[in-house]
Amino acid sequence: MFWKKLITCKLIRISNGDYNPFCIFSEHELKQATKDYDEDLVLLLDDNYTLFHGVLENRGAVLIKKTNDHDELVEYCIREIAIAAYVSTNNNMVKLLGCSLESKVPIIVFEYVPNRNLSAYLQEERVILPWRYRIRIAVQVASAIAYFHVGKSRPLIHRHVKTGNVLLDGNLNAKLFDFGLSLEIPFGETYVQALVEGTIGFIAPEAVDKGKFNEKTDVFAFGATLIEILTGRMPHDVFIEASQHRINQKRAHAELAASCVEVLPEKRPTIEQVAKTLRQIQNM
Repeated sequence: MFWKKLITCKLIRISNGDYNPFCIFSEHELKQATKDYDEDLVLLLDDNYTLFHGVLENRGAVLIKKTNDHDELVEYCIREIAIAAYVSTNNNMVKLLGCSLESKVPIIVFEYVPNRNLSAYLQEERVILPWRYRIRIAVQVASAIAYFHVGKSRPLIHRHVKTGNVLLDGNLNAKLFDFGLSLEIPFGETYVQALVEGTIGFIAPEAVDKGKFNEKTDVFAFGATLIEILTGRMPHDVFIEASQHRINQKRAHAELAASCVEVLPEKRPTIEQVAKTLRQIQNM
């Protein structure tokens, strides 16, 4: 099977055989699970994919990510499957269950995460996310990124950290999602050169200028994410508000966010330092 060979090659290259097994589903199974991709089962609609709530026989509820039917998106799907299989043991990642390789673009199956993404909780006025949950979520997202950077045998970068790519489970715990832009840093290198992709406001200046991505570009994206968590508003609109958001514990979080979005990457902390500082502030 052509797709399976491509995915296996990428998995071996990225993980050196250290990855979590996953299932291959038939296209028929996934159509049944979503009632032929019924619009009423859509949980999230993105520019490049639709996320469905599905129910698989003998497995129960799942998330089914159906990417748009475009040739240029095949590589993103293959990369997402490979990266997700490599990092799926981390509790703050959405776990890969499997995929279907019968369609033009592979369809990916993830564990079911019952709540919407973090962006929906922060941006909708009718939803009030208590402060303690916001800070716990920030800690969990930072921990997930740290796992990308140092938790495996070779450094990975997520490249698409934002509140829209953080799903919330039934207890409002954070799970990082969407690995289609994720890349491994080549052995012996300190960055990877790539096309500038992602979301405006979350892409570090050096990535925009030179197309260079590494751990510090993820730190910048996390800083922008933290600003949105602190203020409930989009980061490119409100950094000044974040720095004045409240006092004491909350000002400490704002200062941490400011350090993450420093223009010069060498002035930003590592994500491990960020996660440690967040835990310390959380326990104040």
